[in-house]
Amino acid sequence: MGSPITQSAKAPQVVIAYLDGRRVRGYVFDFSPMRATCKVFPSPAAQAQEGELVELRNLKAIFFLQDASGDGGEQLVRTSVNARRQLEVFFRDGEHLQGTTESYSKERLGFFMVPEDPTGKILRVFVINVNVKEVKWVQAARPAPST
Repeated sequence: MGSPITQSAKAPQVVIAYLDGRRVRGYVFDFSPMRATCKVFPSPAAQAQEGELVELRNLKAIFFLQDASGDGGEQLVRTSVNARRQLEVFFRDGEHLQGTTESYSKERLGFFMVPEDPTGKILRVFVINVNVKEVKWVQAARPAPST
């Protein structure tokens, strides 16, 4: 019998978006934006051998989701809207995302963004830079002057 992968922190639920169009829902315990791989597990109580190794270069993005209880499994620090820049990300297959980011560098493996998500189910997305066709910065709409 394998050992469970229990850890003190709750594993975030994710959807892994592969370049070939597949979407895999699962949980990650070892994701780091500095590493080229992570493992996705079918449940938060999965055994260590149940994890599937994921190479980030084969992905468009990793979507970090709210879990069913409304808890995303991790605490996000929400900053002022002024600290975030609006952008639109275009992938090579024509799919695109709109949202905001606090930091973007095309020299890094990827970057986090908070997508426009009317459902509220997506907390944030880690976008893999090598598979992005284009990033466009969007000017924030200025509020109309009061009369």
